[in-house]
Amino acid sequence: GKYPTHCIPLKILKEASSILACDGAANSIIKNKFIPDLIIGDMDSISKINKNKFDDRLIVIREQSQNDLRKAINYAKDNNINNISIIGATGKREDHMIGNIFSIQNYNELDIKIYTDNGIFTCIHKSQKVESFIGQQISLFSTDPTIRITSNRLKYNFNSNNITHLYSATLNECISNLFELKISHGSIVIFQQY
Repeated sequence: GKYPTHCIPLKILKEASSILACDGAANSIIKNKFIPDLIIGDMDSISKINKNKFDDRLIVIREQSQNDLRKAINYAKDNNINNISIIGATGKREDHMIGNIFSIQNYNELDIKIYTDNGIFTCIHKSQKVESFIGQQISLFSTDPTIRITSNRLKYNFNSNNITHLYSATLNECISNLFELKISHGSIVIFQQY
Protein backbone atom coordinates (compact mmCIF):
# COMPACT_ATOMS: atom_id res chain seq x y z
CA GLY A 1 0.00 0.00 0.00
CA LYS A 2 0.90 3.64 0.40
CA TYR A 3 3.79 4.64 2.64
CA PRO A 4 2.34 6.51 5.67
CA THR A 5 2.58 10.26 6.23
CA HIS A 6 0.60 10.60 9.49
CA CYS A 7 2.65 10.85 12.70
CA ILE A 8 0.92 7.90 14.43
CA PRO A 9 1.83 5.12 11.94
CA LEU A 10 5.26 6.70 11.45
CA LYS A 11 5.85 6.61 15.22
CA ILE A 12 4.77 2.97 15.39
CA LEU A 13 7.14 2.12 12.57
CA LYS A 14 9.99 4.01 14.24
CA GLU A 15 9.43 2.27 17.60
CA ALA A 16 8.83 -1.24 16.22
CA SER A 17 10.85 -4.00 17.84
CA SER A 18 10.97 -5.80 14.48
CA ILE A 19 9.82 -5.12 10.93
CA LEU A 20 8.44 -7.82 8.65
CA ALA A 21 8.12 -6.28 5.19
CA CYS A 22 5.76 -7.77 2.64
CA ASP A 23 7.66 -8.27 -0.62
CA GLY A 24 7.57 -4.96 -2.55
CA ALA A 25 6.85 -2.96 0.61
CA ALA A 26 10.49 -3.64 1.45
CA ASN A 27 11.40 -1.18 -1.31
CA SER A 28 9.45 1.61 0.47
CA ILE A 29 10.79 0.73 3.91
CA ILE A 30 14.39 0.67 2.68
CA LYS A 31 13.92 3.90 0.70
CA ASN A 32 12.76 5.54 3.96
CA LYS A 33 15.89 4.39 5.83
CA PHE A 34 14.46 1.39 7.69
CA ILE A 35 16.00 -2.06 7.43
CA PRO A 36 13.45 -4.89 7.56
CA ASP A 37 14.27 -7.83 9.79
CA LEU A 38 12.50 -10.14 7.33
CA ILE A 39 10.98 -9.79 3.88
CA ILE A 40 8.08 -12.18 3.27
CA GLY A 41 6.16 -13.01 0.11
CA ASP A 42 6.42 -14.46 -3.37
CA MET A 43 9.09 -11.85 -4.25
CA ASP A 44 7.34 -10.70 -7.41
CA SER A 45 7.62 -6.98 -6.60
CA ILE A 46 10.78 -6.46 -4.56
CA SER A 47 13.52 -4.77 -6.60
CA LYS A 48 16.40 -6.92 -7.84
CA ILE A 49 18.84 -4.68 -5.96
CA ASN A 50 17.01 -5.15 -2.63
CA LYS A 51 16.41 -8.83 -3.31
CA ASN A 52 20.16 -9.36 -3.73
CA LYS A 53 21.22 -6.99 -0.93
CA PHE A 54 18.87 -8.56 1.64
CA ASP A 55 18.99 -12.15 0.37
CA ASP A 56 19.63 -13.42 3.93
CA ARG A 57 16.32 -11.90 5.14
CA LEU A 58 14.01 -13.33 2.47
CA ILE A 59 11.25 -15.80 3.29
CA VAL A 60 9.95 -16.89 -0.08
CA ILE A 61 6.39 -18.27 -0.05
CA ARG A 62 5.22 -18.83 -3.62
CA GLU A 63 1.79 -20.23 -2.74
CA GLN A 64 -0.83 -17.91 -4.28
CA SER A 65 -3.92 -18.73 -2.19
CA GLN A 66 -2.78 -16.09 0.34
CA ASN A 67 -1.65 -12.54 -0.30
CA ASP A 68 1.70 -11.34 1.06
CA LEU A 69 0.12 -9.67 4.10
CA ARG A 70 -1.59 -12.89 5.20
CA LYS A 71 1.67 -14.76 4.59
CA ALA A 72 3.39 -12.31 6.97
CA ILE A 73 0.61 -12.59 9.58
CA ASN A 74 0.75 -16.39 9.37
CA TYR A 75 4.53 -16.29 9.78
CA ALA A 76 4.15 -14.05 12.86
CA LYS A 77 1.50 -16.35 14.33
CA ASP A 78 3.62 -19.46 13.71
CA ASN A 79 6.53 -17.73 15.49
CA ASN A 80 4.50 -16.63 18.54
CA ILE A 81 4.37 -12.95 17.54
CA ASN A 82 0.92 -12.07 18.85
CA ASN A 83 0.95 -8.26 18.87
CA ILE A 84 1.01 -6.99 15.28
CA SER A 85 0.84 -3.43 13.97
CA ILE A 86 0.28 -3.25 10.22
CA ILE A 87 1.45 -0.13 8.38
CA GLY A 88 0.90 0.54 4.68
CA ALA A 89 -1.97 -1.89 4.08
CA THR A 90 -4.17 0.77 2.47
CA GLY A 91 -3.84 3.08 -0.50
CA LYS A 92 -2.78 2.40 -4.09
CA ARG A 93 -5.18 -0.50 -4.84
CA GLU A 94 -8.64 -0.59 -3.31
CA ASP A 95 -9.10 -4.32 -3.95
CA HIS A 96 -5.94 -5.11 -1.97
CA MET A 97 -6.99 -2.65 0.73
CA ILE A 98 -10.39 -4.30 1.24
CA GLY A 99 -8.78 -7.76 1.33
CA ASN A 100 -6.15 -6.59 3.82
CA ILE A 101 -8.65 -4.97 6.17
CA PHE A 102 -10.98 -7.96 6.30
CA SER A 103 -8.09 -10.41 6.67
CA ILE A 104 -7.80 -9.47 10.35
CA GLN A 105 -11.17 -11.13 11.07
CA ASN A 106 -9.53 -14.53 10.71
CA TYR A 107 -7.02 -14.13 13.54
CA ASN A 108 -9.02 -14.05 16.79
CA GLU A 109 -6.02 -15.19 18.84
CA LEU A 110 -3.84 -12.24 17.73
CA ASP A 111 -3.87 -8.55 18.61
CA ILE A 112 -3.75 -6.95 15.15
CA LYS A 113 -4.11 -3.27 14.36
CA ILE A 114 -4.01 -1.71 10.89
CA TYR A 115 -2.79 1.90 11.05
CA THR A 116 -3.62 4.23 8.16
CA ASP A 117 -3.11 7.95 7.62
CA ASN A 118 -6.68 8.50 8.86
CA GLY A 119 -7.25 6.04 11.67
CA ILE A 120 -6.97 2.51 12.92
CA PHE A 121 -8.74 -0.75 12.06
CA THR A 122 -9.10 -3.41 14.74
CA CYS A 123 -11.27 -6.46 15.13
CA ILE A 124 -13.21 -7.78 18.10
CA HIS A 125 -14.16 -11.42 18.47
CA LYS A 126 -16.16 -11.10 21.69
CA SER A 127 -18.15 -8.50 23.59
CA GLN A 128 -15.86 -5.81 25.00
CA LYS A 129 -15.20 -2.17 25.83
CA VAL A 130 -13.13 -0.18 23.33
CA GLU A 131 -11.05 2.86 24.26
CA SER A 132 -12.07 6.03 22.41
CA PHE A 133 -12.70 9.74 22.99
CA ILE A 134 -15.66 12.08 22.77
CA GLY A 135 -16.36 12.91 19.13
CA GLN A 136 -14.22 10.12 17.66
CA GLN A 137 -15.70 8.90 14.38
CA ILE A 138 -16.46 5.17 14.48
CA SER A 139 -17.53 2.69 11.82
CA LEU A 140 -18.37 -0.99 12.31
CA PHE A 141 -18.23 -3.67 9.62
CA SER A 142 -19.46 -7.24 9.58
CA THR A 143 -19.33 -9.80 6.81
CA ASP A 144 -21.80 -11.97 8.75
CA PRO A 145 -25.32 -10.48 8.69
CA THR A 146 -26.49 -12.88 11.45
CA ILE A 147 -24.34 -11.24 14.16
CA ARG A 148 -26.50 -9.27 16.60
CA ILE A 149 -24.89 -6.14 18.05
CA THR A 150 -25.79 -4.05 21.07
CA SER A 151 -23.75 -0.93 21.76
CA ASN A 152 -23.42 1.64 24.51
CA ARG A 153 -21.92 5.16 24.37
CA LEU A 154 -22.22 5.66 20.64
CA LYS A 155 -24.24 8.50 19.17
CA TYR A 156 -26.34 5.94 17.26
CA ASN A 157 -26.52 2.83 19.44
CA PHE A 158 -27.48 -0.67 18.37
CA ASN A 159 -30.04 -2.70 20.28
CA SER A 160 -29.54 -6.30 19.22
CA ASN A 161 -29.35 -5.19 15.58
CA ASN A 162 -27.72 -6.90 12.61
CA ILE A 163 -25.33 -5.21 10.21
CA THR A 164 -27.03 -6.33 7.02
CA HIS A 165 -24.66 -4.55 4.59
CA LEU A 166 -21.03 -3.44 4.87
CA TYR A 167 -22.15 0.22 4.85
CA SER A 168 -24.95 -0.19 7.41
CA ALA A 169 -22.93 0.72 10.53
CA THR A 170 -20.60 3.42 9.25
CA LEU A 171 -20.41 7.09 10.22
CA ASN A 172 -21.09 6.77 13.94
CA GLU A 173 -19.51 8.71 16.80
CA CYS A 174 -18.36 7.99 20.34
CA ILE A 175 -19.89 10.11 23.13
CA SER A 176 -17.48 9.02 25.89
CA ASN A 177 -13.89 7.94 26.54
CA LEU A 178 -14.89 4.39 25.56
CA PHE A 179 -17.73 2.53 23.95
CA GLU A 180 -19.06 -0.94 24.55
CA LEU A 181 -20.01 -3.56 21.98
CA LYS A 182 -21.88 -6.76 22.77
CA ILE A 183 -21.89 -9.25 19.91
CA SER A 184 -23.79 -12.52 19.67
CA HIS A 185 -20.93 -14.36 17.92
CA GLY A 186 -18.32 -13.93 15.21
CA SER A 187 -16.13 -10.89 14.53
CA ILE A 188 -16.68 -7.19 13.95
CA VAL A 189 -14.14 -4.92 12.24
CA ILE A 190 -13.93 -1.45 13.81
CA PHE A 191 -12.53 1.73 12.28
CA GLN A 192 -11.64 4.59 14.63
CA GLN A 193 -10.56 7.90 13.15
CA TYR A 194 -7.61 9.68 14.83
